[in-house]
Amino acid sequence: MGQVRETIEISASPEDVWALAGDPGRIGDWVPSLAESRLEGDHRACTTQEGGEIAERILERSDEGRYYVYEITDSPLPLRSYRSRLAVHGHGDHSHVNWEAEFEAESPDLEPDLAGNFSQIYREGLATLRDRLESPRPD
Repeated sequence: MGQVRETIEISASPEDVWALAGDPGRIGDWVPSLAESRLEGDHRACTTQEGGEIAERILERSDEGRYYVYEITDSPLPLRSYRSRLAVHGHGDHSHVNWEAEFEAESPDLEPDLAGNFSQIYREGLATLRDRLESPRPD
């Protein structure tokens, strides 16, 4: 079983961070490897920059707890299973975002490469999220 966990600190309120990160349909707005994303009910569809289609299902979501859990149900990736959790914590004008996953590759020898790829995607997405929320907004 492969595991990935990335965390970032953001100088913005948890409410502001959750307003963007907590909307599963908007993940394509801040994850650079995604060209677009959309949510219909509890089903999310993501298109990668390379044109790959990833189907996901939101399993659990809490505005009060500021987290959601999702799984990949179909993708071009060599996965048997993939379950991920995105959570926002903090107070005042400081937040941290945790993004973690457990997955099983079609073959155990693929797990290190997949873990590296997921970590990179998570780091780039979280950095973009931070940059969007910390950048001054034009009046």
